[in-house]
Amino acid sequence: MSIQAFFTRWYLRTQFKPKPGTRVRVEEARQGMARMSRWQVPLPKGVVSKSLPADVGAGLCPAEWLSVTAPQRTVLYFHGGGYFSCGLDTHRPVVASISRRAQARVLSVDYRLAPEHPCPAAVDDALAWYRDVLSDTPANQVVLAGDSAGGGLVMALLQAASKQGLPMPAGAVLFSPWVDLAATGESVRSQAEGDVMFNPENLADAAQFYLAGRSPSDPVASPLYGEMKGLPPLLIFASRSEILLSDATRLHDKALAAGVSSQLVLASNMPHVWPIMVMLPEAKASLRQVAAFMQERVPAQ
Repeated sequence: MSIQAFFTRWYLRTQFKPKPGTRVRVEEARQGMARMSRWQVPLPKGVVSKSLPADVGAGLCPAEWLSVTAPQRTVLYFHGGGYFSCGLDTHRPVVASISRRAQARVLSVDYRLAPEHPCPAAVDDALAWYRDVLSDTPANQVVLAGDSAGGGLVMALLQAASKQGLPMPAGAVLFSPWVDLAATGESVRSQAEGDVMFNPENLADAAQFYLAGRSPSDPVASPLYGEMKGLPPLLIFASRSEILLSDATRLHDKALAAGVSSQLVLASNMPHVWPIMVMLPEAKASLRQVAAFMQERVPAQ
């Protein structure tokens, strides 16, 4: 573990992780993430951004392109935040890093958040943008990516697109995906102390916001329970010391059982979604793996 990761873990455990029994307050959490997002590294050299306002007529939520000058592939990125927090600003560093490393144009999607817009609003927004991208880009040149709730959203999007007969993308990258809102995974309990960011009750609160009465085992919200057959190759990252470890391992196992190619990368002593913490040496190594996967799945034209 790098010294940067050591101090990041210390900071998250002492300053970020709620005390046991603390309930999630939506506005407080959003304001906290907004404050953290002010301390960002500049965009990498050669990466430019273009904001896209919502297009109500087309059913498209706001989004942002980050791209190198001559992109060789297209990525759709869906941020985490428990479906109720975070957005384009909080995740711009990792999106920009993926753009540079994978020589890609990356669309970061600012999907609607719960509790104002519960499930399936985020899935509808993701599907609308996927359809829009496919209108001018072949599916075999597209890779999906997301972290935490955004990783779950990637899986929900893949299953929804498959049901509607849309072509599958070339692959998907998932950082600590949240795919079981019923929280039945063994690690939700076994890693409650080891996780430096969250307690089990934090998952329950976020799930309640997003579900709004929907069953937590409904595949639209919890794609672990959905159909895996026919999905594209997956690259899944998870920490051995996070409460969502079992979400990642069970997703990997279920994908393999359905004949889907899946790679599972497990790291010790890393925080939840460490690859998005772009200044960590471990994140840089993981993002190199991501870029290699994207380049393999979508060769340069």
